[in-house]
Amino acid sequence: MAAFLDSFLFLYVYLVVIVFSSFLFMTEPSPLFSSCKVRKKFYLNGMHKPGDVILGGLFEVHYTSVFPELTFTSEPNQLRCQGFDPPGFRHAMSMAFAIDEINKNPDLLPNVTLGYSLYDNCATLVTGFSAALSLASGKEEQFLLQENCLGTPPVLGIVGDSFSTFSIATSDVLGLFKLPIVSYYATCSCLSNRQRFPSFFRTIPSDAFQVRAMIQILKRFGWTWAGLLVSDDDYGLHVARSFRSDLAQSGGGCLSYSEILPWGDNTAELKRIVEVMKKSTARVVIVFAHQIHMIQLMEEVVRQNVTGLQWLASEAWTAAAVLQTPRLMPYLGGTLGIAIRRGEIPGLRDFLLGLRPDLHDSNNNGNSLIRLFWENTFQCRFAPPPAGWVEAGATLCTGDEDLENMETEFLDVSNLRPEYNIYKAVYALAYALDDMLHCEPGKGPFSRNSCAVLQGLEPWQLMHYLEKVNFTTSFGDQVSFDENGDALPIYDVMNWLWLPDGRTEVQNVGEVKSLAFKGEELTIDEDKIFWNYDSKQPPLSICSESCPPGTRTARKRGQPACCFDCIPCSEGKISNETDSMECTSCPKDFWSSPQRDHCVPKKIEFLSYHEPLGICLTVASLLGTFICAIVLGIFTYHRGTPMVSYYATCSCLSNRQRFPSFFRTIPSDAFQVVRQNVTGLQWLASEAWTAAAVLQTPRLMPYLGGTLGIAIRRGEIPGLRDFLLGLRPDLHDSNNNGNSLIRLFWENTFQCRFAPPPAGWVEAGATLCTGDEDLENMETEFLDVSNLRPEYNVYKAVYALAYALDNMLQCEPGKGPFSRNSCAVLQGLEPWQLMHYLEKVNFTTSFGDQVSFDENGDALPIYDVMNWLWLPDGRTKVQNVGEVKRSAFKGEELTIDEDKIFWNFDSKQPPLSICSESCPPGTRTARKRGQPVCCFDCIPCSEGKISNETDSTECTSCPKDFWSSPQRDHCVPKKIEFLSYHEPLGICLTVASLLGTFICAIVLGIFTYHHGTPMVRANNSELSFLLLVSLKLCFLCSLLFIGRPRLWTCQLRHAAFGISFVLCVSCILVKTVVVVAVFKASKPGGGASLKWFGAMQQRGTVIALTSIQVAICTAWLMSASPAPHKNTQYHNDKIVYECVAGSTIGFAVLLGYIGLLAILSFLFAFLARNLPDNFNDAKLITFSMLIFCAVWVAFVPAYVNSPGKYADAVEVFAILASSFGLLVALFGPKCFIILLRPERNTKKAIMGRGTSTS
Repeated sequence: MAAFLDSFLFLYVYLVVIVFSSFLFMTEPSPLFSSCKVRKKFYLNGMHKPGDVILGGLFEVHYTSVFPELTFTSEPNQLRCQGFDPPGFRHAMSMAFAIDEINKNPDLLPNVTLGYSLYDNCATLVTGFSAALSLASGKEEQFLLQENCLGTPPVLGIVGDSFSTFSIATSDVLGLFKLPIVSYYATCSCLSNRQRFPSFFRTIPSDAFQVRAMIQILKRFGWTWAGLLVSDDDYGLHVARSFRSDLAQSGGGCLSYSEILPWGDNTAELKRIVEVMKKSTARVVIVFAHQIHMIQLMEEVVRQNVTGLQWLASEAWTAAAVLQTPRLMPYLGGTLGIAIRRGEIPGLRDFLLGLRPDLHDSNNNGNSLIRLFWENTFQCRFAPPPAGWVEAGATLCTGDEDLENMETEFLDVSNLRPEYNIYKAVYALAYALDDMLHCEPGKGPFSRNSCAVLQGLEPWQLMHYLEKVNFTTSFGDQVSFDENGDALPIYDVMNWLWLPDGRTEVQNVGEVKSLAFKGEELTIDEDKIFWNYDSKQPPLSICSESCPPGTRTARKRGQPACCFDCIPCSEGKISNETDSMECTSCPKDFWSSPQRDHCVPKKIEFLSYHEPLGICLTVASLLGTFICAIVLGIFTYHRGTPMVSYYATCSCLSNRQRFPSFFRTIPSDAFQVVRQNVTGLQWLASEAWTAAAVLQTPRLMPYLGGTLGIAIRRGEIPGLRDFLLGLRPDLHDSNNNGNSLIRLFWENTFQCRFAPPPAGWVEAGATLCTGDEDLENMETEFLDVSNLRPEYNVYKAVYALAYALDNMLQCEPGKGPFSRNSCAVLQGLEPWQLMHYLEKVNFTTSFGDQVSFDENGDALPIYDVMNWLWLPDGRTKVQNVGEVKRSAFKGEELTIDEDKIFWNFDSKQPPLSICSESCPPGTRTARKRGQPVCCFDCIPCSEGKISNETDSTECTSCPKDFWSSPQRDHCVPKKIEFLSYHEPLGICLTVASLLGTFICAIVLGIFTYHHGTPMVRANNSELSFLLLVSLKLCFLCSLLFIGRPRLWTCQLRHAAFGISFVLCVSCILVKTVVVVAVFKASKPGGGASLKWFGAMQQRGTVIALTSIQVAICTAWLMSASPAPHKNTQYHNDKIVYECVAGSTIGFAVLLGYIGLLAILSFLFAFLARNLPDNFNDAKLITFSMLIFCAVWVAFVPAYVNSPGKYADAVEVFAILASSFGLLVALFGPKCFIILLRPERNTKKAIMGRGTSTS
C-alpha cells in the first residue's frame, strides 16, 4: 500500500509540472539575490524583554477585530483590534511576572536569564496565527543566505493560545518543529490527540471533562430539557458534538435546540437565535463560547427582554466581569458556571502597580501593549495624539498617572484563575529547562547519552523534559502532565450572586473533579446558590412532566426522546415505575388496579349472600319457604281444599472570513476485517478510498466485493501518459538541486539503487539503477491513466491558476481593477492581486467540464457512484453505476442504475440492514431503552386503538361509534345490540307473547260461546270479558319491548304496559270487592250494600282506577319522556340500544300504582277465601295475585342487575309470566269445567255443591 501511495503522490506532483509546461512562456532568468526578504511583516501589538532564553506568549488583550473589505483590487489592510480587555492584559502581565520571579530565584535556572515576547491575538485566528509564526521564526525582516545560523531559536516555548481553534492551527504547524506549546485556556478535547499535536501541553482540563461536569449539574437539578449555544470554532463545535453524544449515552436529558453563535457583528443571526430561545420551553441555556460571543448575544437578549432563563456557563466566560453589570444581571443573575481552579500568586499586584509606559516603551521596539493599556485605563493619548483630540478637550498621557487609586479590574487579584494557569505554564517550561541544564555529561537522555547545551538547544530536546516535569506551586498544587499533555482535571462551580444593593458577586458553590478510583465527582452546596427567581428555587426545565406509575411514555412525533405524552395503561396492564416505556400485562388470575400501577387478584363473581340481588333472592326464598310452611299448615288443616303451586326464575472551509484565499475543485475508514473473518457486510466508501486499487485484491475481495462508493468525477487528460513515459532521472536530477522525487520513484519501481548504493547492496546481489530502464514495459499502476479522478482535479486547479494569471497579464494599462485603474505586473506581483482574477475565472476543460468558483471558492459539486465488481475469474472491476450532483433548481439528486450493481451476497440482492423490522399496521414502535431511535419493539395497539401506517409511533383511538378491527389496522362500526326479533331470545319471547294472546282469544271465545251457562254467569261475565281483553293487551304490549328502540316504541311501551296491567288488576280488584259485598249482602241487614256494586258502579270503578294510571303516564311522557339511547358503557366494542326511562320517579310511580292495586286485590281475596259459596272466585284470585306479586317482586332486582337487552328481556319475561299466571289461575279451572266437566256447569250442580258444603 505504501508503494501505491508513493506512486500516486508522485503522479500528482508531476501533473502540475506537465500542465505548467504546456503554457509557460520563456522569461529572462532572475538573478540570484544574496539575501532574501520576508514576504510579509506582521504589525502586532506586543511586549518584549531580552534574555538568554526567550519564551513566547499569546494572549487576548483585545476581544474583537474589524475585518477589512476583501475586494483584492488593492492590498488588503490588516485587521483592526477593538475592545481593550483589562483581564486579558492581566493574563499577559502574569506571564511577565512569572518570568521576572523566576529570574530573581537563585535556585531555579541560575545564571540563565529568561526573556519574553508577548503578543495580542485580538481574538482573531489570522492575528493569533501571525503572532505564532513571528514567535517561531523571529522578527528579522531580512537575512543573508551566506551566514551560518547558530544559537537558540527565536523562542524555546510558547504559552498560549487562549482559544482552542487558535491552538489547533498553531500546534498543527509548530508541532512539525516540536516547539512546545503550553496552553492555559484551550480546552478542546481534540487537542489530546498526541499523534496530531505531539508538542501541545495545557494546564487547564479538556472539554471532555467539562462536558461531563455540565451533565452532572443537569442531573443534579433534574434539568432534562435544555438549549445549547456554542461558538463557531473548534472549541464550540467539538463541545457540541461531545455534549450531544455524552448526553444521549447518560440518558440525562435532551436538547431543545443547538445553535452556533457567529463571529463578528451578525445581528440577523443573533436575532434568530434569541427568537428560538424565546419560543423554546427549555428554561436552561448552556453556553460554550467566549466573552465576545456572550457580549453580542446579551445585547440581543436585552433588546428582546428574554428573562426567566437559567444560564450555565463554560469556563470561557464564567468569570467575565464585563458581563456582570447592572444592565445584564436581571438576565444573567443566578448563572451557574464551571470555572478554572482559583489560585494565589504572591507579589503579582505589586508587579502590576509597578508598570509604567516609559519603562517598557522607551526604545519603541514594538512594546505597545502597556501604552494601549495606559490609554484605555486613563482615557488619554500619548503624544502625538490623534487629530482633534486636544481640541475636543481630551487629555494627553504623561505616564505619571496614579494607577493604584484607579478603579480597574486589572488590579483585582482576588480571583486568579487563567492567571494561575499561565503561572503554572511558565513554571513548567522553566522547570523543564532547569532539569535539562542539570544534565550530567555522559548521562544524558539523548543519542550517545549526550546532554543538550543552551547554545545549540533544539525545542524537541526541551519536550523530553517537559513531559516529565513535576513540581508543586506555592499555593500547594502539584503540576505534571499525563501522556496526552493534560493536567489534573478539576473545576470550581461558580454562581453569580446579585446583591440587593445592585453589586455582583461570583461565589464558589462547589467543585467537580476527577479521582483515580471514584471517577468524576460533583460537590455542590445548594443552600449557597442564588436563584434569580421569585421562588428562590431552581427552575423546572423539562419538555414533559414525568409519567407516573400507571402510564407509559409515548414519544411525540418528530421531537426528542424527552418530549412525550403520558398514555394510561389499558385495562389488564400496569406500569409500576416513573417514565415507564411499556405497560406489562398482569398474570392470568390478576387484573390491573384502577390506578393501573399494580396487579390485583381478579374479583371472584358468583351469586353471593352479601350482594343486594343475593339478599333479595335469599329473603324471597326464605319468605317462600315460610309461606309454603304456612300454606302447608293451612292445607293440612283444610285437607279438602285443592292445592295450586308455581315456579319463578331471572404505541469549514467555505468560511470566507477565515479562509479568504481558499478555493477548491472538489465538492465538499479505518477497518480490520480479515483477521476476524467478518463477512456479510455491505461497505459504503468515501471518495478517499473508493478507487484504491491496493484494496482490490483476491485476499480482500471476499470481504469488500460489492462495495458502493462515492468517487471524484472522472476526467481525461490527453498526453499525460506520454509525458509520464518521458520521465528520466538524468533529465530532472542533473544539478542535484533537491529534485529527488524521480530518483525515489525510479528506485521504487525498478527495485534498484543509484550510486552510491547503501552498504552491502551490491554484495547482496541487488542491482544499480542506470536511468535507462524500460519504463513502458514495466507493469506499474503509475502508467494507468484510464481512471483519472484526483489527477483531473489537480489538472483543473492548475489550469484555474493559469487562466487567472493569463487574465491578469491581459490587463490593459489604465483599465485595471486596482487602485487608480492600475494593472498588476509580473515582476512585482502580489498573491492578493491574483486572488481577484481567480475569483472570476471561468473556462471549460478539453473533457467538456466547466470550471468556476462560487462565493465560497467551491466548484460545482458532482460525484460518481462506483461499485466494486468481483468477476468469476478473480479479477476486480470498479464500475460506474450512477452519480450524485447538485443543481440550482433540483437540489441534490441521486441517480443509480440498480441493475448494474454487483451485490456480494448469495441472494444477489441488496442486504437488509436495519436494527428492527418495520412495525406493520396494527402496531406501534416502542424505542428500546438506551438504544438509537432505529431500534424498537413492535407493540400491538390496545383495544379500541389502531395504526394504519407502517412504523407508526402512536396508536390512535377510534371515533365514538367505532371500534378497532381484530388486526387493529382500521376502525369498524361497533356492533349494535338490542333485543331483536331475529335472535333466539327475541323469537322465544315473541312466540310466548303471541301464544298468550292466542290463548286469551280462545278463552274469550269459549266464554262467549258459553256465556249463558251458570259458570260464566256466576263469575260476573262482564268483568271476565274485560279481564280477558286486558290480558290480551298485556301479552301484546310485550312486543313493544322487542325490536330496535325508536322514540314512539320507547314512549309507548311503558305506557301500554302500565295501562294494560292497571286495567287487568282493576278488574280483579272489582271482582274481589264484589264477591265480598255479595256475601255480606246475604247476611241479615247487609242488602243495602249491594246498591254500591251494581254494573254501572263496577264499570265506573274500573275506569276511574285506570284513569289514574293514564294520568301518571301522561305526566311522565310530558315531563321526561323515555327516549332511545346508545349505551357504550356495558361493552367497549358494542353499542347497546336501549330506552332510557327519562324519569326514574315516573317509572317507579307507574310500577308502584300497579303494585298497590295488586296488593289490595290480594288482601280482599285473602279475606274472602273462606266465605261460603259453591264456587268461591276469591280463592283463585288469591293464588293469581300471589303469582303476580312474586313475579314483580323478583323483577326489581333482576331488572336492576341486567345489562342492555337483558333488562328488556327480564321486563318482557315478567309481563308474560304474570300474564300467564293470571290467565291460568283465573280461567284455567273454569275452562276445565266448561270443556271437560260440563255436568258440573249447571245451576243444580253448583247449588247442590253449595248445599253439601254448607
